[in-house]
Amino acid sequence: MEDQDIRQQKLDYQVDSVVEVNITVENEPKEESEDEKKDWSKSPIPSTPKKKQHLPASRCDLSDSEDDSEVEEDKADENIIKPQKRTKRGIKNNYSLASLNTNYRQSLSEGEATDMEKASPISIEDREQFALRPAPRNVTIQCRITRDRRGMEKGIYPAYYLHMEKEDGKRIFLMAGRKRKKSTTSNYLISVDPTNLSRDTSSYIGKLRSNVLGTKFTVYNNGVNPERKPFIKETELLRQELAAICYQKNVLGFKGPRKMTVIIPGMYEDDERVIICPKSELESLLTRYENGNKDNLVCLLNKSPKWNEQTQSYVLNFHGRVTQASVKNFQIVHPDNEDYIVMQFGKVAEDVFSMDYSFPMCALQAFAITLSSFDGKLACE
Repeated sequence: MEDQDIRQQKLDYQVDSVVEVNITVENEPKEESEDEKKDWSKSPIPSTPKKKQHLPASRCDLSDSEDDSEVEEDKADENIIKPQKRTKRGIKNNYSLASLNTNYRQSLSEGEATDMEKASPISIEDREQFALRPAPRNVTIQCRITRDRRGMEKGIYPAYYLHMEKEDGKRIFLMAGRKRKKSTTSNYLISVDPTNLSRDTSSYIGKLRSNVLGTKFTVYNNGVNPERKPFIKETELLRQELAAICYQKNVLGFKGPRKMTVIIPGMYEDDERVIICPKSELESLLTRYENGNKDNLVCLLNKSPKWNEQTQSYVLNFHGRVTQASVKNFQIVHPDNEDYIVMQFGKVAEDVFSMDYSFPMCALQAFAITLSSFDGKLACE
């Protein structure tokens, strides 16, 4: 009876505190179904694991060693998917994947970011390689995003820091992003150095750019814009397009759940990404998608939340990774298999968010997608 009273109190609190349009957390399923207990090693895409365990850093070719001087942080939710046996790579075409497929507030000052940089066991070179490498198959990499809005300037242009969670509760810094000033459209720079978010350094690895309305975004690596062709040096490489994000008007009313589409390059059977370097706007990911040319592309969408009569809110099952309701909470899936979560993002505290991603997505793609969700979208709300 006491357990029932406690659950009822939590439910009453949720109903009173959750805004109607916010996406809340669905209760965990009681038990895995027989279908989910099958051997998925021969299936094109594994089912979404229900029991999550820590991901060893060694699985991602990262060092486990850290200095004792690392800034201590509160432990994160101990729910990371355990690596399973690798599936056989039977994808013949590089585009066939498209049909298969804690409650605390933390901000970082410049001094804290410097300490974090010194304490990180990953070099800048290793961080850049990791940021562009797709997640291993059958593994979900769990991360934490911290938003820093302290100070007058950061109140308008906040900085975002991405950490990968370790099984001992500590985190490994991966990258940071910040909105550029004096840009015609929203433009975010992404760097593997938390102390220097400038594009004129070797730590700059990519950027996110939006259209005027803030409804369409493109993610680039650190290559050169082809429009600067007369000034490009022979040693410089043209930039790659790593992802495109499209936001559409809410179909469920004012400030309802957002509808989004994510387009990323396809994968070869050796799990290498298809290189897409458009030399004109006609060859871009967005234009190809809008023209129906989906060769070598993987098209994903956000999982539609369900309306819960008891809580009077839209809900998604984040498996314990999201604790607060927010219209920004989302899960990215493939339309052919909505049980396989390619990426999910949600609010944990006032300026703290969880971000998890799986194959075929990489850390830079996932982080840029979350930055696009933070950006204002008057045309969609």
